[in-house]
Amino acid sequence: MTKEMTVSFNAELNALYPMLEWVRSRLETSGLSDVEIRRIEIALEEALVNIISYAYQAKRGMIELEYHLIPGEYVELVIKDQGLPFNPLKQVKKVNPLATLEEREEGGLGVLFMQKLMDKVEYKRYREANILTLRKNL
Repeated sequence: MTKEMTVSFNAELNALYPMLEWVRSRLETSGLSDVEIRRIEIALEEALVNIISYAYQAKRGMIELEYHLIPGEYVELVIKDQGLPFNPLKQVKKVNPLATLEEREEGGLGVLFMQKLMDKVEYKRYREANILTLRKNL
C-alpha cells in the first residue's frame, strides 16, 4: 500500500528541525535502518539549508515536503519551493580528492553528498516551482 503525505513549512532556519523531524517520523515506519535514515536526513538537510539560504533572497517563502513510500521498492522525498529558478545538480564540481582544504573551491560539495547518499537525485522546474526529488531504494 502506497503512503503519501504532504506538509508545508516556512522557509526559515528555525523550521529546519521541525522539517527533519516530520520526515524522520515517516522514515521510521519505512523499514530503513537507522544508518539509512540518517543518510537521508543529511541529504535532506543539505537541500533544505540551500533553499532556506538562497531561494527567496531574504523574502518570506514556503517549502513543501512530500513523502512517498512504495513498500518494498523505495521511499521518495519531494521538496518544492517557489523561489528563484535554481538547478542544484548543475552546481556539481569536479573534486580532486587529493587536494588540500586550502586548494579546494568553496561550495558545490553538498550536491555531491546528496548524490552519494541517495539512489536518485532529480531536479525540475515546473511552472513557478523548483522541485527536487530524493529517492532511496528499500
